[in-house]
Amino acid sequence: MKKILLAVAVAAAVVFPTSAFAGTFTGVVVGNSGGNLAVASKSGVVRTVHTRAHVRLGTRVRVNGAAVRASGVAHRARVHGVVVGRSHGVTFLAAGRSLLAVRAHSGRRLASTASGPAAGAVVNSTVAIGNGQLTQQSMQVVGSSGSVTIQAPVTAVGAGTITVTINGQSLTIPLPAGIQLPASLVGQSVTLNVTLSVSGATAQAENDEQGDDNDDQGQNDDDQGGDDGGGGDD
Repeated sequence: MKKILLAVAVAAAVVFPTSAFAGTFTGVVVGNSGGNLAVASKSGVVRTVHTRAHVRLGTRVRVNGAAVRASGVAHRARVHGVVVGRSHGVTFLAAGRSLLAVRAHSGRRLASTASGPAAGAVVNSTVAIGNGQLTQQSMQVVGSSGSVTIQAPVTAVGAGTITVTINGQSLTIPLPAGIQLPASLVGQSVTLNVTLSVSGATAQAENDEQGDDNDDQGQNDDDQGGDDGGGGDD
């Protein structure tokens, strides 16, 4: 089983420059946390946008820089991401630097506590959207990844652990041996570099000035940027 290990350094969350997203694009909101929207395109590519706009999960949006305009509602979306962890029937996916919480379908919740893609699996997932939650409809493993970068609000710091919470779902991530983070991080949104490793090696902390060219985690460069006509299904 792969272990989740956090990089030694934890940087304060940075605002993603709108220049990182060339042109205008459309999609469905699949994440909303700390002033950031995670927007999934029709193909499943997720982009994280820093904005003051307040929109619900499932809203179809058109994004131009930091300007976000709602244009309808979707009840399903596709998400391409990397499995960070699983807890109590919830799979946490890193996608476009956001952390998404995907609940198991009610009929599969019991089985999902003991099975499912392991941490580091790159997946294509179809999710249903309703009541402010993402619910898994299908999930296919298409590759693997050794590390991810996520941005999420911290809700607890323990002895050798840090806990982040997304849509009311909490994920506790162990830290490398000997590392203790300050309790002052609680209540802040932070950027974390997470290494998914069998051997337990940790990654270097990301240079925030270089982190904006890889917002679509698990994707080839051909999938980044541009307007692909929106995402989600009615």
